[in-house]
Amino acid sequence: MAKAAKTDKQAIAEHFAEAKSGKDVGMLVAQAMRDNGMTAANTILAESSCPDELNHDSFAADISNRLGKQLGEVFVLGGLAGVPFTGSAGWGAFSHHVPDNGNIFVLYAPHVGVTRDGKVGKIHRPGMTHATSACGSAIGAFNAL
Repeated sequence: MAKAAKTDKQAIAEHFAEAKSGKDVGMLVAQAMRDNGMTAANTILAESSCPDELNHDSFAADISNRLGKQLGEVFVLGGLAGVPFTGSAGWGAFSHHVPDNGNIFVLYAPHVGVTRDGKVGKIHRPGMTHATSACGSAIGAFNAL
């Protein structure tokens, strides 16, 4: 009898045993922020995550959405592979949005995939029968080096 294919969650648990869900990370971050006096009133979120749909597939669970909901103010810096693409002008503009004597929380979120059979760097996307690169731009940059 053929062995049942692993689910995405099983593959992540096997290959990334320390991985946490967006919800779990959000709760840990919220506690750390409270412990350090960071609130929505005195903190702005600078988000630098890859625009790939895999990073934004659950408005309830994605860390970027959870932090945005928690802090309310979000300044988007991210580009492909999560690399901030605003340059010095963008960082300068962002600096004028920080509350007086306030805080900046930077979320840098590239992404990596893992197939159900454990191949890192590829992922089975919904509706596709074959695995694709998790972050084609990161893979392209790596290969160019």
